[in-house]
Amino acid sequence: ITSIFMKALRLLFPYLRPYKKKLILGLVFITLFNVLITTVPFVVSGIIDKLRKSPPETDTILFDVLLLLTLTIIGGTFLFLTRRTIIVSSRLIEYDIRNDLLAAIQKQETAFFQEYPTGSLMALCTNDVSSVREFLGPAIMYSANTLTSFAFVFSAMFSLHWGLTLSALIPLPFMAYVTYRVGQKVHAAFKSVQETYGELTVRSQESMSGIRLVRAYNTEKYEQKEFELVSKQYAQKNIALSRIQSLSMPAMMALIGLSNVIVLGYGGYLVIHGHVTEGILVQFLLYINRLIWPVAAIGWVTNLVQRAAASAIRLRSVINREPIVSTQAVLSDSPLIPSIEFKNVSFSYSSSIPVLQNVSFTISEGKSLGIVGTTGSGKSSLVSLIPRLYDVTEGQILIGGKPLQNIPLSQLRNTISFVNQEPFLFSMSIRENIAFSVYNCDEEDIISASKSAQLHDDVMAFDKKYDTIVGERGITLSGGQKQRTALARAIVRQPQILILDDSFSAVDTVTESKILQSMKDIMKNRTTIIIAHRLTSVKNCDEIIVLDEGRIVEYGSHETLISMNGLYADMFERQKLEEELQIG
Repeated sequence: ITSIFMKALRLLFPYLRPYKKKLILGLVFITLFNVLITTVPFVVSGIIDKLRKSPPETDTILFDVLLLLTLTIIGGTFLFLTRRTIIVSSRLIEYDIRNDLLAAIQKQETAFFQEYPTGSLMALCTNDVSSVREFLGPAIMYSANTLTSFAFVFSAMFSLHWGLTLSALIPLPFMAYVTYRVGQKVHAAFKSVQETYGELTVRSQESMSGIRLVRAYNTEKYEQKEFELVSKQYAQKNIALSRIQSLSMPAMMALIGLSNVIVLGYGGYLVIHGHVTEGILVQFLLYINRLIWPVAAIGWVTNLVQRAAASAIRLRSVINREPIVSTQAVLSDSPLIPSIEFKNVSFSYSSSIPVLQNVSFTISEGKSLGIVGTTGSGKSSLVSLIPRLYDVTEGQILIGGKPLQNIPLSQLRNTISFVNQEPFLFSMSIRENIAFSVYNCDEEDIISASKSAQLHDDVMAFDKKYDTIVGERGITLSGGQKQRTALARAIVRQPQILILDDSFSAVDTVTESKILQSMKDIMKNRTTIIIAHRLTSVKNCDEIIVLDEGRIVEYGSHETLISMNGLYADMFERQKLEEELQIG
């Protein structure tokens, strides 16, 4: 247990350092508490020996009783102060760890969230942080209590009678062995419990987030069955852990009872032969029973330490993880010029299959670029490289003539507004969702952005207008309304670079036309990239690129691309035919 305790302590030491004065003060208080409590059996022993005298020393006995009461009150005060220092410090450390964990999660690249599902991260934020807190509070407090109790109690016992003390220590090696064996099993069992808890939270989070899909496909029974399966595994592993933990207390109590029997037997023999008084024997028994809770706490603390060690490793693996997408660039005072240049850019995810191959193009400041292509041609991957959601595999991207790696992420991302095809809305009001990235956003700006996104009329039809709560992930809004809310959120930020990744896919052509018309003024002074399947969304862009299997196969204005009679012209003709058929 000592090696595991020290390992957990090393992992968490940076969090202990700011509170070392409080923790040291707490250790002083617990030491003073044990000094006073160790004195109590000595006073009781004196009272018993005085009662044996004839006549009893009534006056001194009364004084001893008052002394006992005083020692108990002062000892209780020190115990209270111990909790006010060590336990309070553990709560403050828990607060620090949770903040650091969230900060570490937020700075990770997109690939990190493919490795760590939401449910697994939730398990870290709840169970693992709580396990660490219990180690930094109760485990440290009771460890200190156990050590100081043993030190003072055994010192007092040896000063009374070394032979009787040694006889009381006979069960000690068995205690150490039981603690070691149980601790090993607890560590392995708790690690398994935490992993299963992560699976359980992932399953429940996905089932609740996708409840509309579950109902639409009538798969409630299947989801219930899958949840029950994981839940049963979690319950079984917790029961297995509880069975292991349940061995600690009975084993410790049995060994303490054995010490009592040995002391009574050998101590009784010493009393009969006049080697010790009855008071000393009672004092010995009180000392042994004083050790019951500290000894029992060894098993409990062992469990806490084992759990905390497993949790600390899991937490530190995330908190200490350096994101693949990172920058040490120094923030520049000069504003970032929103021109974009791709130089022979290639990109692939974890697999070796390239998503983009040797892509090169330039967008001048304030100009617009349309990106079209078949499904899976790399359109979304391309624009994800600009805010560095991923880093390029080969080549270079420059903004304002500066390589992306030389621009601080905060400055880069403050320059960009990004609207995805599947926008994420928070479960708060429409107003708060639109003003999400702008502090102290004016109502006029919110309404103006909403009108530009053709959302205002829809909002005014709601009973609570802009105070309407959209529900989790915007569940109360239609797909088109969610896209337009996300578009308004991007517009209100007034970015230098605006990226729209198929942001009109869920709106009808009439609404799309109105949005594009209102977007003309917005796009005038900012660099804009529009990804679209409907070519009507991009035909007015200054330049258009056509992607196919990760390569640029055509590049030019709408008129130029039509005249080339290539892939773009073919797509345009097919879409025009589809519209005519729908009208017909």
